[in-house]
Amino acid sequence: SAAPRAPRPKPRLGHNTPMLVLYGSNLGSAEELATRMADLAEVNGFNTKLGPLDDYVGKLPKEGGVLIICASYNGAPPDNATEFVKWLGSDLPKDAFAGVRYAVFGCGNSDWAATYQSVPRFIDEQLTARGARAVYPRGEGDARADLDGQFQKWFPAAAQVATKEFGIDWNFTRTPEDEPLYAVEPVAPASVNAIVAQGGAVAMKVLENAELQNKSGANPSERSTRHIEVQLPPGITYRVGDHLSVVPRNDPTLVDQVARRFGFLPADQIRLQVTEGRRAQLPVGDAISIGRLLTEFVELQQVATRKQIQVMAEHTRCPMTKPKLLAYVGDDDASGERYRGEVMDKRKSVFDLLEEHPACELPFHIYLEMLSLLAPRYYSISSSPSGDPARCSVTVGVVEAPANSGRGIYKGICSNYLSGRRVGDTIHATVRETKAGFRLPDDASVPLIMIGPGTGLAPFRGFLQERAHRKSQGANLGPAMLFFGCRHPDQDFIYADELKAFAADGVTELHIAFSRLNGSKTYVQDLIAAQKNRVWDLIGKGAIIYVCGDGSKMEPDVKATLMSIHREHNGDDAGAATRWIEDLGAKNRYVLDVWAGG
Repeated sequence: SAAPRAPRPKPRLGHNTPMLVLYGSNLGSAEELATRMADLAEVNGFNTKLGPLDDYVGKLPKEGGVLIICASYNGAPPDNATEFVKWLGSDLPKDAFAGVRYAVFGCGNSDWAATYQSVPRFIDEQLTARGARAVYPRGEGDARADLDGQFQKWFPAAAQVATKEFGIDWNFTRTPEDEPLYAVEPVAPASVNAIVAQGGAVAMKVLENAELQNKSGANPSERSTRHIEVQLPPGITYRVGDHLSVVPRNDPTLVDQVARRFGFLPADQIRLQVTEGRRAQLPVGDAISIGRLLTEFVELQQVATRKQIQVMAEHTRCPMTKPKLLAYVGDDDASGERYRGEVMDKRKSVFDLLEEHPACELPFHIYLEMLSLLAPRYYSISSSPSGDPARCSVTVGVVEAPANSGRGIYKGICSNYLSGRRVGDTIHATVRETKAGFRLPDDASVPLIMIGPGTGLAPFRGFLQERAHRKSQGANLGPAMLFFGCRHPDQDFIYADELKAFAADGVTELHIAFSRLNGSKTYVQDLIAAQKNRVWDLIGKGAIIYVCGDGSKMEPDVKATLMSIHREHNGDDAGAATRWIEDLGAKNRYVLDVWAGG
């Protein structure tokens, strides 16, 4: 949920070539890149417009250029690009986009190889097929690798070709004479104007916050999973399968450390002023405390990009420190490997690098310009509205472990924020409708196969509550199998009594994999293989397969197991099995709610 933006300033004088920058983004990466590029285009004299793809259904301009930056989510378009993609796939004339000049950059994650870059690729293909002209080949950014670095290689080349296309001589590079985006003015303490949460987030009261893992006894768990229930305000409704989009807050200890690194106390009041001709995403013009700015508005723990490290080096005079920073940003392979090994893999943020290199003199206003807006975090709702439509729950795995950077403990921003909320506290959140087919079928007799280890169980708890409600209303339930995995029955078998009760009442069959019991390691895919005949029987009867949880290892292992079952029963080769699982996905019979592991 974005912070309020400053009123759009007057564009700088220039050639005023129209440039429309469009984005499709749920998690903020594509939107942030698009915003940066719109800003850069405007600085370089373009007359720019910026917006989500869905705002331009039916009205792509033929004047100037169109830059599209779009993500894919398990092969589905982002929420704010759904209508645009549907429009492109409709029965449009072959020359519908004649005269449109465009470039596309896709954001994806190669962990999901089958659907990697599928939405940007579709947009590119459909535009070309209907008469538009790509001024530069489509670019691909992989969140599994160095997405920002890949974009920084693609965009200058694309911009160079595009400016020749438009007959102008602008090179899209910042010069040292460019003014920084923000000016920071310390001010005396004053009343801070309220900043309304954007993106539809509203205040929700915490009704319950309970630990689900067993913290006592002879074999206590060292990890934490929280069951958190909130009161939904009037007008906010949900269905099973939906997500709760939560606006997080940064950890107070980290905020204090960052503030002090730049010579502030969290209580110090400042006022941000924005440079003319630039877009600002942080609150400008009003007094705000350093603590609130760092707590509520910016990402402090994102991995530093090579471009950010370059800026750090530019603000470093120390002859010992500067070469260490520059060693990450060279064009040679060794620099890239060094960056991946020392920064990306260890998930070091700009602040981590500032702590490692105290001689770096990065000013606070430049640091602010580097930071992304604090993005909402999505949690699968783990309840059904059939019980009480005015409250819903989420099941939150609290992320807290030794930091890969080697500096102390890494704490997940939102999971720790939610873990620390007390009953009666207020959070800001909103319900996000799932758009990837992750729904219970209207027909209660359709067989279900649900696969969700760990907190991947969350949506299926809602599914089972809904099935129990339908059964109580006289519905004829079809068979259902739930495959749940955890470490040990004495530690993290969350919602155990409730799940056993569902099984006893015939709401589902229950199959539990324990990965740390008696020295054996059993995972959900092992149980699926053990139940292969039952699984195949339900698939043959039209079962929908749902998978929720880790998408980097668990889901591929589950998919491979299902494909193996298909090959065993049909005698097909690997290619046929792949086409079979892809066909199930296309028919919304193999549906995913997964996230990148690690």
